[in-house]
This record gives sequence, structure tokens and C-alpha cells, in this order.
Amino acid sequence: MSAEPVIQIRNLHKSFGELTVLHGIDLSVAKGEVLAIIGPSGSGKSTLLRCINRLEDYQEGTIEFLGQSMGYDISGGRRRPLPEAVIAKRRARLGMVFQNFNLFPHKTVMENLIEGPIIVKREAREQARKRAMTLLSKVGLAEKADIYPNRLSGGQQQRAAIARALAMEPEAMLFDEPTSSLDPELVGEVLEVMKALAREGMTMVVVTHEMGFAREVAHQVVMMDRGVIVESGVPADFFSRPKEQRTRDFLSKVL
Repeated sequence: MSAEPVIQIRNLHKSFGELTVLHGIDLSVAKGEVLAIIGPSGSGKSTLLRCINRLEDYQEGTIEFLGQSMGYDISGGRRRPLPEAVIAKRRARLGMVFQNFNLFPHKTVMENLIEGPIIVKREAREQARKRAMTLLSKVGLAEKADIYPNRLSGGQQQRAAIARALAMEPEAMLFDEPTSSLDPELVGEVLEVMKALAREGMTMVVVTHEMGFAREVAHQVVMMDRGVIVESGVPADFFSRPKEQRTRDFLSKVL
């Protein structure tokens, strides 16, 4: 695995009005690495992901993706927001999968997958369709290409959402609790798709409550609470020998 960081976060601070939700976050994700972020609800995990791809603004610090800023141009001691067109171009290389699928309900599964490549990347429709069908086969949904999302189970919708993100050929993927809205019997089918991506070397940042996935797949696990990183480490050490009492308390409740 390369040591070159794909995502580099330094001293990140994020507030909503007077409420500070991220307090000086530092993180680095190498190419091909899977970073799992765990912690209680309200600890800032989802906000951190949304800052990485600039769906949320942030007040202080830097976020770089593939060596390029995802928010601001900082020069001469001044901090200037990057133009939205610049951010959008960089964001297109960073896939994101949300808790609630976010598929377009009025479009078929195929139409959901090809819209981004055609509109954003100006791909020919036939080329976009060919890649989309390959991806749908990969996630076990080839026979659902012409179905509307409301005809799919939750697990199928989330697998379609993963395929849609992959259709943009991203350099890295962000997953925001991708199984939290699923019935327990559907969780495994989504995790299997994610495990396959990890085996193929996809760089991934995964906010998750699935401790088995974090233990098995992640290269690095981060515990967040109240907007700070409490502890981080490789899974073998993190789960068997946590250093911080807050981590031990959390793991005792979820394992």
C-alpha cells in the first residue's frame, strides 16, 4: 500500500452557529487504505465526511484530496473559498454513499447510474450504459437495470447507490453509515459489496456501526466522540487492547 495520502486533513474545525462539532481533526488516508470511523451518534462522524467532499463548509483547517484543496485557497495568510465549479470538478472524483440511498425515484436504476457520467463527464450514452451494466452485474443487480428504486429492497437500493457512485470512476469512496437504514437481514449483502471493493484496492472512508466489518476490512480504525478523535489504531490493537477508557466503554456496549 502506497504511503502517498489520498485524503489529508489538518486541524479541521467545523461549527454550526455557536455549536462546534469538529475540534481540530487530523487524519490521513493512504491510497488503497480502508479507514473505519466509529463512535456514538452525534460525535461528528457524518459531518466530517460531508466536509471532506465539501457538502459542508468548515471554518478552520485544510482538507486535501489527491493533493488539491477541497475548500479554500490559502495564500498570503488569507483564506478564499474556491469557486463552486472547481470544487464540483474535484468532488466528481470522490464517490459518496449515504444512509438513505438518495437514488432518483423517478429514474430507473440504469438511468440513475448513467446520469452523472453523461452530464458531468460528457460521456457518450452507450459507453455510460455499458459501464453501468458491468457495475450492476458486479453488485448483483444486472436484472434490475430497468426497475424503479421503489421496487427494490433497501439492500438492493444501497447496492445500486454504490454502483452509481462507482459509475463516476472515483479515486476514493466515502460511506456514511451505509447499512444503518437496512433491516438486519439485508446488511450482509451491502457489506459484501464493500468488502469486494476493499479487496480491489479502493481507497475508502467508512463511518459505520458494523464492528465486524471494521475489524475484518479496515486498515485503520478511528474512534470519535464529541468532535474529537479519541483513539486510532490498526484493528487488531484497537479492538483487543484499546488505550482510552472512552473507547473501552464504547466497545463494551457495541461488541
